[in-house]
Amino acid sequence: MFTRRHVLGSAALAAAAAQAQARPRNIVISSWNGLRATAKAMEFLKAGKDTLDAVIAGVNINELDPEDFTVGYGGLPNEEGVVELDASVMHGPTRRCGSVAAIRNIKTPSIVARMVMEETDHAMLVGDGAL
Repeated sequence: MFTRRHVLGSAALAAAAAQAQARPRNIVISSWNGLRATAKAMEFLKAGKDTLDAVIAGVNINELDPEDFTVGYGGLPNEEGVVELDASVMHGPTRRCGSVAAIRNIKTPSIVARMVMEETDHAMLVGDGAL
């Protein structure tokens, strides 16, 4: 049995959800080393640029930083002493994705992952196949 409280509560939730959808918010989240990346991504979003363009522009800051050992150019080598990088991207509005793994001699694997998404029929390419 539905009570008046149940009906009013449901109506309030529906109204709040509709208002949230009418005014989307820009949110950018990163790990501990991504403050510059989130700032760059937010700058892109506030300028009305595409979400994937924003994220990749932000991530590229870390990927191109030789002092950042977590990703990209400064990434730590594997047991053979070779830096192999991975990246995965997803474009929310189109629900398309692309990723690469174990690629060598590429400073910005996020850009290659995007190319996989946009220019191939694959979701992931690995190693030499990704090059």
